Amino acid sequence: MPRMLLFASTLFFGSSTFGAEPNTWTKPEGGAIEGRRWDVPLGYSPELKRFIVLGGRTDLANYRKERPYDVLSITPTKDAKWRNELPEFGAKWGPEFGPVKAPGWKGETWGFKDADDNTRPNWSVYGTFSLGGKYDYDPDTQAFYFMAGNNIFKYDAKAREWTDLRRRTGPEGALGGVLLWSSMCYDREAKQFVLFGGGNIQTERGDPGTWTFAPEPRLWEHVKAANEPPQRANSRLVYDPVNKLTILFGGDQLDQLICDTWVYNSARKAWTEQKPKVSPSPRAGHAMLWLPKAKKVLLLGGYTYTSTTEYVASLYKPMPLEAWTYDVAKNEWAFIGKWDKDGPAVHANTALHAAVDENDNVMVLDSKNQAWYCTFDTSKPDADGTAKFGAKPGAVVRRAGSHEPKWYTEGLPATINTITDDRVKALKANDWFVQPTPRKPGMNMDWGSAVFDYHNDKIIRFSGGHSAYSGTAPFIYDVKTDRYSLPFAPEYPIEYVYSNDQVRGEWSFKGNPWMTGHTYKSTGYDPNLKCLVFAAHQWTYFFDPLTGNWSRSKEKNPFVADFYSNTVCTTPDGAVTWAKQASGGAWIFRLNHETKGWKPLPKEIKTPFPQMSADHHGLSYDSKRDRLLFFSDIGEKKGQVAVYDMKTFEVSWLKPEGTAKALVPCRETVYIPEADMVLVGARVTDADGAQLWMAYDCAKNAWVGLPLAGEDPIGKKGAFNNSMGLMYDPNRKMVWAVGQHSQVYALKLDVSKAKPLK
Repeated sequence: MPRMLLFASTLFFGSSTFGAEPNTWTKPEGGAIEGRRWDVPLGYSPELKRFIVLGGRTDLANYRKERPYDVLSITPTKDAKWRNELPEFGAKWGPEFGPVKAPGWKGETWGFKDADDNTRPNWSVYGTFSLGGKYDYDPDTQAFYFMAGNNIFKYDAKAREWTDLRRRTGPEGALGGVLLWSSMCYDREAKQFVLFGGGNIQTERGDPGTWTFAPEPRLWEHVKAANEPPQRANSRLVYDPVNKLTILFGGDQLDQLICDTWVYNSARKAWTEQKPKVSPSPRAGHAMLWLPKAKKVLLLGGYTYTSTTEYVASLYKPMPLEAWTYDVAKNEWAFIGKWDKDGPAVHANTALHAAVDENDNVMVLDSKNQAWYCTFDTSKPDADGTAKFGAKPGAVVRRAGSHEPKWYTEGLPATINTITDDRVKALKANDWFVQPTPRKPGMNMDWGSAVFDYHNDKIIRFSGGHSAYSGTAPFIYDVKTDRYSLPFAPEYPIEYVYSNDQVRGEWSFKGNPWMTGHTYKSTGYDPNLKCLVFAAHQWTYFFDPLTGNWSRSKEKNPFVADFYSNTVCTTPDGAVTWAKQASGGAWIFRLNHETKGWKPLPKEIKTPFPQMSADHHGLSYDSKRDRLLFFSDIGEKKGQVAVYDMKTFEVSWLKPEGTAKALVPCRETVYIPEADMVLVGARVTDADGAQLWMAYDCAKNAWVGLPLAGEDPIGKKGAFNNSMGLMYDPNRKMVWAVGQHSQVYALKLDVSKAKPLK
């Protein structure tokens, strides 16, 4: 059985130990850092003989308050406190200990000048930014080096000085994208940093591969290393100076956690996979340190997955804090200890930062930025714990339930007794019916639409983002069988899941597109390719529901990447997109199914298009007259209808009757050929206070209202249609809708009940 690891109630501090017993975590009374900061880099300065915090992300509002300085150091004594490592020019900012008034920055963009023009990195960056493990200490130049925001910069702890090295030709500059979740460490033999791992880079693998950076002469090199490990995120590199190898363990492949072990030989420029008998269980976000006295690699902590579908709930959770050592020469992992309670509680889905001094004394910061110390004795590993808590190389951890493809069919009969067509025949006109789908995705799918694949009788939905579903897998609903399916386990972009942000990038490790902040109406159906089209990024992505695979365009789109406004619509000759142009204004582009590229439709402009704004504009194809209809409930001509004639290429305006009552969000618009109407996925209130679904009568050029009963997919009175997808089914001549929580609604429409809007 694993031996018990006790919390020390009495502290004895010395040059080589922090606690009364080894392998025991203790915390100094003044070891908590005040003020909000995260992604906090932590190191040990041999020159200062102190542990050091080197910044950490924050925000402008938080930084305007008095708070400890960016750079702090601490000497582990019983009454230890964080000391402000104020630069020479910051002597007037405040005292050596406690809050100071350091100047902030003019904005939340990356840079090295504060509001007073001092050279300091701006840690209050908003948006896609990941420091992760992209930093380490270089004993040769006696400085810490960082990569962030496509910058290499360094910090000299002795001089208390930051330097922007202005070397932006690394992975991001050369390959494109914003590198997230990567790691680098210093190779003392080669006198260069090694970088590997991370994602959001525009290569076929979606990762940067192997890179090196030499502090002198400040050069990046993309190494064509032999036998590179598979892609991964949040897997810390560490250098073994005895065996002269860089060690890599485990990580997050965004759809599964892994536990493989690799070593990199910089002299041979080659990776080798090690296959120990047992290893730590699959994880990511763990810390990796070289213990100079024990001459072993130390692994600490890490996170694992959850399978929740609760709104804004974490898909990650910290593992109980474990310590493992790796002996490179013996190719052997050994369990040292586990702390369920008597140790630091760490973050759920970000890297655990840790540092070690020359005496194997280790410091970590917990989730509240409280310092903890432990002196490690690795001479007596726990064999029972190794067997109990270890895993075989090749083991993985995946999410279950709605996140797992097999969940949608597991334990269910192969067929449905009452097929959809039987239900459709029994539908009452103008009465919404909810399909009794046995298993629906549990994720929230706010602010997006859905498309109908009428060739294969499938509804395809790629919707969510922001504080909703953020996976890379669309959901497929088979109309004939009333079944959902998931083509593959979704890849999730770690800290951007259920966040107030989005990944500023393109694709994942498997080449699948990231969910944008939301998808709104940037998805549509192309009848030639028979696939879903996603046109919110710089590239266009195509999802084939039969193969369950994404592909992407060969070239970037000729319009602005804007998920708020880009609107896709189906026509017989291919999908069209109404989108903003870089040169200004908006136009329409048609997809060429042979080249998978967009071409602008011919122009005979006599009048501008309606105003675009998320949820407030819509596009529909009138097949009877071969024209595109543009709708918007905002702008100078709100409620009117613009027309693009596909034969004459002219843009003109219609002035329907009832315009004053037609001012509702009109993102969801579908043309119903039999009715010669465009049904809008929004409701208006008539003079009697009744709720009517709005429609545009093409023949009469008038807005009308339809009284629809049943379980309305928009919801209760006053609800907003932000999370509904509205579709026309030409095979059954009916309407489908998908709700926020993946409910599927069927409607047989009778337009004889339409009422003029007055």
